[in-house]
Amino acid sequence: MADLPFGFTVRVPESWYEFDVWRAGRTGDLARVVDARVAAAPELAPHRSVLLKVLREVADMAGRRGAVFGAAMTDHVEDVGTVMATLMVLHTKGSQDPAGNTVEAIASGIIAIPPRHDTPAWRDVEIVEIDAGRAVRVTGVEAGEIEAVTMQTLIPVPGGHGVLDLVLTSPHLSLTEPMLDLFDAISATLAWSDPEGE
Repeated sequence: MADLPFGFTVRVPESWYEFDVWRAGRTGDLARVVDARVAAAPELAPHRSVLLKVLREVADMAGRRGAVFGAAMTDHVEDVGTVMATLMVLHTKGSQDPAGNTVEAIASGIIAIPPRHDTPAWRDVEIVEIDAGRAVRVTGVEAGEIEAVTMQTLIPVPGGHGVLDLVLTSPHLSLTEPMLDLFDAISATLAWSDPEGE
């Protein structure tokens, strides 16, 4: 985040794995993150290779999409098994016309999809207030190669520096409501700072 013309912070639950997207694909950071977690919770030791594989896949996907921050959850839940979710924070320059980067303009460019009986896909679009400011909130279920519960929070960056997009996803459609509650809580922690993170 240091080369961006602004700074931001976003908090995820302690059980999540956070990583620097650029470093994750070029250094041994992910292995060190997993090893530190296994040292703190030895019961995870048998799952180390799977955890590392999942995190590498998430980091690779985040890198391909140009994300500036990434995090992932791989929690074991009784009667459900391993529950996964990911967070990617993307930064785009947005429209060349500043008027195209308002929350109203962003929201008007996203099509809502009502629920239908023949597909799990649906999408709601609304304007919300979070501590970092007014934002466009897009929630729903995306149906493609992989079906996923999704929440995007798109917010204009102060000073006209484009748009920040927090993208949270999970493949667990049976947990749609609790996942959206969790995603909302994470998105609400977004705060602006200077590029050094102060």
